[in-house]
Amino acid sequence: MILDFMRNKIVEVEPLSDGTMNVLWKLKDSLMEVEVILRVKPPDLEIIEAEANLRRMPHQKCSVARELIKKTTGIRIGAGIRKIADGMLGGPEGCKVMTQAVLESANAIILHFTRPTLKPNDYADADGKLEGARAMVRANPRMAGSCIIFAEDSPVIQGMNK
Repeated sequence: MILDFMRNKIVEVEPLSDGTMNVLWKLKDSLMEVEVILRVKPPDLEIIEAEANLRRMPHQKCSVARELIKKTTGIRIGAGIRKIADGMLGGPEGCKVMTQAVLESANAIILHFTRPTLKPNDYADADGKLEGARAMVRANPRMAGSCIIFAEDSPVIQGMNK
């Protein structure tokens, strides 16, 4: 007997004309097909809309996912999101698939803002790169503490306190 398993996962961030951003998270594999759409409002990176579409889901307890994902409206992407998402969406009554969707969507939003500073720039010196990262944190305060680049003891954040 031949068994096969296929899995595709896509996370896309789309800046919208009103200043908000849509995050589309899709998971399609041999067992399930799920789509989560979050609308995020900078600079606080607050989730202002959330919806889930479950086309195929083998986990019976995830049948409440459409209502469960709406609980994320109002939370902010930043430090502590892992614990918040797990508390709201996980647990015995929750759906781990929704927890992963929100966390991976949050990572995509953070990378949307950090990617330009991570690209190699042969023309900027080290101080110019640090100042660019600090400007990004000033424009999006919720970025502070969200990843290692913006940790409290990082050169980016320490330089802002001077």
